[in-house]
Amino acid sequence: MRLAWHYDNPMAQAREAHRAGIPVVGITSNTIPWELVRAAGFFPLMLRADGRTTPEADEYVEVNVFQGRIRQIFDCVVSGECDFLRAIVLPRTSEQEYKLFLYLREVARERPRDGMPTVYLYDLLHTRSPESREYGLERTHELKKQLEELSGQPIGADALRGAVAESNAARAAVRRLLRLRHDSPRLSGTEALRLIGPFWFMSRAEFTMLAVEAAEDLERRETLPGMRLLVTGAPLDRVGLHAALETRGAVVIAEDDWWGTRSVGPDIDATNDVLKTIFEHYYLEAPSPRVFPPEAGDRWFQSSVTNGVDGVVFYLPPEDYVAGWDYPRQKQFLDGLGIRSLAVREEAGAGAVSLKAHESIEQFVRAAARKP
Repeated sequence: MRLAWHYDNPMAQAREAHRAGIPVVGITSNTIPWELVRAAGFFPLMLRADGRTTPEADEYVEVNVFQGRIRQIFDCVVSGECDFLRAIVLPRTSEQEYKLFLYLREVARERPRDGMPTVYLYDLLHTRSPESREYGLERTHELKKQLEELSGQPIGADALRGAVAESNAARAAVRRLLRLRHDSPRLSGTEALRLIGPFWFMSRAEFTMLAVEAAEDLERRETLPGMRLLVTGAPLDRVGLHAALETRGAVVIAEDDWWGTRSVGPDIDATNDVLKTIFEHYYLEAPSPRVFPPEAGDRWFQSSVTNGVDGVVFYLPPEDYVAGWDYPRQKQFLDGLGIRSLAVREEAGAGAVSLKAHESIEQFVRAAARKP
């Protein structure tokens, strides 16, 4: 219940930290190195859509520039609600987040005001080349320097190792929950998102304790019935689509995005050059919409769908600019294996699934369940 509460109140613990004198830094993506922000003495907080209307964003931004989560984050920042943040770090790995960086910098230039968080860009590329790797390591050193200037103190190797240890323990707790989802699922996808999501919002030490307790309880459950589904496409930080699928008898056992199954990846090795291994984790392991060549980006997806998945749901909402390009190639791969798929082309994460989408989901689940 405590994990689910933090999932529904993602800024609560960060605001408590701020009131206690601990500076908070907002991040907008899984490709920002959490451990580096933590080692600098900050409370890292993943910024998330909250379903708000966006009157401040509407004043600055055209309707078709960005929508959904990114527009709501922009509204939070320019309205002053995010002024408790010391800074915000955005990545280059999403076109919309890069535009968010540019728009926020322009707002700060045109209408400067006290309290608006400083905005930094972490220009991490995910092309698999020696040049990109070298460039990414340089940008990681640059981010370290910026965080040191922001905090007023150096980031030592011991601080980095401490942050890595804290984060690795939380990763192990998430993996324990994930093991309850696949072969004999005891944890539904709707529940899993609510239990794993606080990994991004809480103290990871407290998250670890609560997640381990939850796993111990759930391990005593009976196996859940229903066809096994994988959800892919645009990242889903809300449970609406999962709930629509699972109320019809399916079980979502995995997500090909960084809010669910791929939220943690392997542990970070802190035995040698710890800053370099932190960079390599985010460069090689963090799911990103800009992985090139496409074969590298498809590797996890293809491995997962050949390992006990009955069907795949592609989530392609109107604001998506990236996942839709992968859809034809990935659907062709599924067709070759005889695995059914469904494309949901509307905003469904928050639960506002249309009647038409509900009917499509109903037909898809029934058809997939009849597959011999």
